[in-house]
Amino acid sequence: MLEFNKAVIKNSGFFRRFHQDEEGEAAIGFGLVLPMLVLVCLAILEFSMIIFDYHRASEATRRGARTAAISTPILDTDSLGVGGNVTCIGTGGGVSCNGEAAAAPEVFNSMIAAMQDILPAIQAANVEVEYRDIGLGDITTPGGIVPLITVKLVNFQHPFLMLQGFPGFGPSIAYPAFTTNQVGGGLG
Repeated sequence: MLEFNKAVIKNSGFFRRFHQDEEGEAAIGFGLVLPMLVLVCLAILEFSMIIFDYHRASEATRRGARTAAISTPILDTDSLGVGGNVTCIGTGGGVSCNGEAAAAPEVFNSMIAAMQDILPAIQAANVEVEYRDIGLGDITTPGGIVPLITVKLVNFQHPFLMLQGFPGFGPSIAYPAFTTNQVGGGLG
């Protein structure tokens, strides 16, 4: 026991210097803060990409409406009567208008391709096109009915790339529906 006390007394200067030495304190503090700093940087980058894709989805919807307005109608022009509306919905294998086959599915496909030029993740199942009679023109005039074309981007999601593995973050975030209106050409 006496030997141990002598050793403690002899080395007490060493322990005192070790206890007062603060050289590694900054490295330990940085090691504790680093994971939170990395998470904040990844979150900023991820949410910047979400905002960028939000803008691209909005622009893609506008381009889709413009493409639908200057192209031949997707639907059979006889199906849009006075005061009527027809909704064309993209499916995995094509497009249907009010549950029936579309008259010009190639126009819908070209519209989807134009939208994918801006945001490649858009699929046909995310797009709805509505033709509505708004009282411009009529069936008897050479231009025919002039419809209001509404293009909607629905059920579109942005998958998390960097934050997917962190607690509290799911696999993706859902965007709200994007809608753009454009007065189309005459259907006559």
